[in-house]
Amino acid sequence: YSIKVMISKILCPIDGSPASEKALKYAKDIAKKYSASITLIHVVEYPIFVHSPELLVVRDNVLLKVKKEGEELLLSKKEELVKEGIKVEGIICPMGDPSEEILKVAKEYDLIVMGSRGLGRFKALLLGSVSSKVAHYSPIPVLIVK
Repeated sequence: YSIKVMISKILCPIDGSPASEKALKYAKDIAKKYSASITLIHVVEYPIFVHSPELLVVRDNVLLKVKKEGEELLLSKKEELVKEGIKVEGIICPMGDPSEEILKVAKEYDLIVMGSRGLGRFKALLLGSVSSKVAHYSPIPVLIVK
């Protein structure tokens, strides 16, 4: 028997890591082949802080900086895709667990293309934990790019 693959909407998580950059290249190639659109998603990870009154101002400044960097990354990648003639949207999640935020929107897409490792705060301990969780719980196919 033969399977007819229909891909019209691709979800591509990005965080600026080399793996997410490589995954975006795959997503672009697939989008071009199937005339699909790409939705980029960036989840702002909450920095770890010891809770103390003295650190509130520092924490708020760091949060603003991290969110701004995420918005700039999303904008730059969107512009890159538009230049290549790919229909693109962007989602920025203000804060949260990346795998959970990706899974919340996954059912609206035909395919998730993501890097095997990101820039998560526990990178040294949990390499690939986000991609592993997404692949395990996703209701749609996931392409993990190494």
